[in-house]
Amino acid sequence: MQMYDVVVIWWGASWLFCSLFLPKEIKKCIIEKTDKLASKVLLSWWERCNLTNSNLDPELYYIGQSLKSLPSLFHAFWPEDMIQYLHEHAIETKIEENWRVLLKSGKAKQLVDFLVDESKKNETEFLLSHDVHSITTADYHTFVVTTSAGIYSAKQVIIATWGMTYPQIGASPFAYEIAEQLWLPLSSPHAALCGIETKEDVSLLAWNTVQAMVTLYADNKIVYKNTWSVLFTHIWLSWPVIFDATLYIDQDISEYSLQCDFDLASTSKKVIQFFKLVSWDTLRDISIKALRPMTEAKISVWWILLKELDQHFQSKKIPWLYFIWESLDITGKTWWYNLQRAWTSAYVCAKDF
Repeated sequence: MQMYDVVVIWWGASWLFCSLFLPKEIKKCIIEKTDKLASKVLLSWWERCNLTNSNLDPELYYIGQSLKSLPSLFHAFWPEDMIQYLHEHAIETKIEENWRVLLKSGKAKQLVDFLVDESKKNETEFLLSHDVHSITTADYHTFVVTTSAGIYSAKQVIIATWGMTYPQIGASPFAYEIAEQLWLPLSSPHAALCGIETKEDVSLLAWNTVQAMVTLYADNKIVYKNTWSVLFTHIWLSWPVIFDATLYIDQDISEYSLQCDFDLASTSKKVIQFFKLVSWDTLRDISIKALRPMTEAKISVWWILLKELDQHFQSKKIPWLYFIWESLDITGKTWWYNLQRAWTSAYVCAKDF
């Protein structure tokens, strides 16, 4: 059985970035489920790579049960820190609409290649096509990681997975399942940053876009409100204002209702006629039938509670076991906040070694 000081379990931006800041002298490896590295990064924003957002307010643009702890966390590695780090390595970025930061090259592969090269320079081993079956504690300060291609032991384990979205490139509820096995307190995950299916037949409005103030109610109380473009498809509503609303919807969809206050000046005649809108009556109730499935969601919400982890994301219950990135109870709104969560959590975790 091969022994490592640190095993980082798979996959995506966070574990690659974390490996850059781990001490070079320790023996470390990354266990990747698939035969490819950072597939989700390659897919982001049609392969342009939604790097971060320079207009970051943790308590405004993230949700979770420990929002008050987020400012100090993100100040440890801010969007400007990520931008500066890349610039120091000759990777240029640009800021577009809504302060979103993308690679100037427009190629996500540039970032992935850089992260892989830097990780290798830091003497990180890569074990590809290793599906992790279990993580157990053999004795004090030793973990046994059983995979489809071998068994490994480690003094410390970092679980850096994303959630259940994008199963076609290897995503799974692995972090959630491991936390359950180890009896760590959790919150139930659900799909988010996805479309909302309506009970109303809106097929006649397919591919019409309107400006509207969207209000989400839970048991008749406002839980989310914002004004932005709304896209009608044949059976659901889409675009950022709708995506963000899904962050506040849990598994019991019956508790929630949606209202749209339409801006007539930017609303097509077809939409005006469909909803029978007039200048003094622009507010309409829209019934929520379901969220779009996890396979279409950008993110999954609610995982391992931050109060169960220390300031470097180490489990308070199980020493030397760490959770970062999408396994955490920190979820960003749309417009590129979730990759910053990956960079920050990876950096803060690595600084504990």
